Amino acid sequence: MDQRWPHDRWPHDTVDVLGVRVSRIDVARLRSFVAAAVKERTKLTITFANPDYVRKAQRDPVLRDLMNGFDLNLPDGWGVVLAAKIFGRPVPGRMANDDLTDDLFGQPAEEGWRVFLFGNAPGVAEQAAENVRKWYPGLAVAGTLHGHWADEHGRLPAETAERLVAEINDAAPDILHVGLGTPLQQRFVAEYRDRLTAPVILTCGAYFEHLAERRDYYPAWVLKLRVGFLYRLAREPRRLWRRYTIELGSYLGRVVLHRIRHGKNPAV
Repeated sequence: MDQRWPHDRWPHDTVDVLGVRVSRIDVARLRSFVAAAVKERTKLTITFANPDYVRKAQRDPVLRDLMNGFDLNLPDGWGVVLAAKIFGRPVPGRMANDDLTDDLFGQPAEEGWRVFLFGNAPGVAEQAAENVRKWYPGLAVAGTLHGHWADEHGRLPAETAERLVAEINDAAPDILHVGLGTPLQQRFVAEYRDRLTAPVILTCGAYFEHLAERRDYYPAWVLKLRVGFLYRLAREPRRLWRRYTIELGSYLGRVVLHRIRHGKNPAV
């Protein structure tokens, strides 16, 4: 399988992790891509691949195609970093939203770019915006919107989506953060990327909740020991115990089995 990303606008190498193309770039390359997209007004869409998303995408071709349709698919979680290494195509490191806070908001503050926070429960994006303004003086927050708009089927009604797109466009952001949860956030970006005027669009899940609570959601020792999943499990055991035990074990088993059956990803 060709490991070169198919989008000519942002060429870079990838590693195939159980069908999901994960970008092999470092933070410096990411910042250069974002800067080029904003300055040239060229669309750049970014999503994140963690073990849970990869496992679901392996069973759900629609989700897999949604994730692979983004320009960048960054490795969110050490499970994906480990899989890339097992497949012989290591990535520079973990690049979750929490790891990139200084880049996602510090760079816009330095450059004078406008950011928009769309998603999570009512009030969360507003508190997150208040915090990042304090942490990054001069940061321009173009606006915020909560993300509780889905119907009983887990989809955004067309008329609601059209109104949200218009409100976001009226605010004229350079960078749009979309935190609607997977797969709703990927579906929203895929369906409306060409209607949204923001050149850079990122998905971010529950990231605003972390920003609203405190700057360092993960203590330094947690990041150093690479045990973020254990830290989250201790904070939210009832919600996350299954994901970080049974489902994580299933994911790692599939990675090892795939490596045994197919060998390493071919180099380019």
